[in-house]
Amino acid sequence: MSTNSSCPPRCTERSLSYEIDQDCYLHCLPDEIICMILHHVPPMDLIRNGRLVCKYWLDLIDGSQLWRGLCHLNGVQYPQDTDANAWNLDFRSIYLKRPFHRNLVKNWNAADGLLHWNVRENGGDGFAIEPVSNIDVSDCTDCWSTSYGLCEKEQTIDLLSEGCTCDVLDQLKPAIEISEWTRARHDCGSEYFVRVTLESSTRQVLDNFKSKRSVAQWKDSSWIRVSHRFCNYPPGVRFVKVVHGGKDSQFWKGHYGPKITATCVMLNLDNSLD
Repeated sequence: MSTNSSCPPRCTERSLSYEIDQDCYLHCLPDEIICMILHHVPPMDLIRNGRLVCKYWLDLIDGSQLWRGLCHLNGVQYPQDTDANAWNLDFRSIYLKRPFHRNLVKNWNAADGLLHWNVRENGGDGFAIEPVSNIDVSDCTDCWSTSYGLCEKEQTIDLLSEGCTCDVLDQLKPAIEISEWTRARHDCGSEYFVRVTLESSTRQVLDNFKSKRSVAQWKDSSWIRVSHRFCNYPPGVRFVKVVHGGKDSQFWKGHYGPKITATCVMLNLDNSLD
């Protein structure tokens, strides 16, 4: 018997759109089975090499079925109780960037000094990085310490670049949760502040949160958590800007101002449409 006689039949339905090599058994499998096989291939190999195999693989890898399955298998959060088409979900972006239920702030715990932060004011002796203790935050070993002149810095988060979509932000409206930890020194008074703004694509402020804390000398020096949840915000939110800082209130040389760490901005699907 010749080799050609043992080949599987050409898949009639799929051959209407793709030129299929009839010697390839893989193309005769349902899309669901092929996706299950491709789930074992490293994602970047799929993007860099798998898309070059043929047009059928290109469409499969560029589609949502493969990546939605990867999200499900790996516990990646996405809006599961909605119509994916209605929210224009990009499952490949969701899987690779994971915009939901993770901290979107870069260098959130001072581990990389001031990297990813724009320093607006660096008064006194400027920002310093110090070790932390007695704080109930995992993987947090450092903090920013302020001085006798105003120390202020900011970071802006581009929600679309982080993997979210306009439809999700404007219609589903996942809760935008912000938090960070701060403390004063026991031996010196201090003033701390944080401002968070939700901004449009043109940087118009659509919603905001502000908090201040003044601590007198010899008063509370324990770590406290400052937090806020934005729900049902106006449509058009594309950026979250966090500005924080402070100074000591006694003008002492060194770093006697408030300490800040564990800054967090998170999109929480569990609190959508509250």
